[in-house]
Amino acid sequence: MSILPGPLQITGIVLSVTLPLVLYVYARIGAFGGPGRLFRAACITVVGLLVLACLALPGPRALDDVFGGALLLLTAILLCHVLWSLLAWGFTVTLLTAIASAARPMTLEQWISAYMQGGDLGGFAHNRLRLLVGSGMVVARSGKITVTSFGLLTARLVRLIRLATGMG
Repeated sequence: MSILPGPLQITGIVLSVTLPLVLYVYARIGAFGGPGRLFRAACITVVGLLVLACLALPGPRALDDVFGGALLLLTAILLCHVLWSLLAWGFTVTLLTAIASAARPMTLEQWISAYMQGGDLGGFAHNRLRLLVGSGMVVARSGKITVTSFGLLTARLVRLIRLATGMG
């Protein structure tokens, strides 16, 4: 029994380390239309490269090596997604960067305006609404906002996770 990683596990580790680099390169291309699509494209790329390695590397394929390489890469994708989500969509972090760039004390209205790049609280609410509509969690029709079945499922899942983790 060897404790050294197999070829596909090494490939999984290398691809895990290169995922942030792929994200950086793809962000410079600018053809992905948002942080979600950019992240998905980078993940598809590294997973595709792992599949290619499964087909192209010489020698027999041990199931544990394939499974280990896939799990290593999946772990890196999940870790990167947490960090990516915080940076791309993190409300609190975005508010922090807005007040830090002002480099002076601000009123609540000034802070919201800085966050909204000149907008007000109504603009902020519309910004959040666009995110919910874009993700398919709510529908806005005839001046009314309605939660979709996907949104309801998501809200219930969030409540369940908050309850299970002691957050609410």
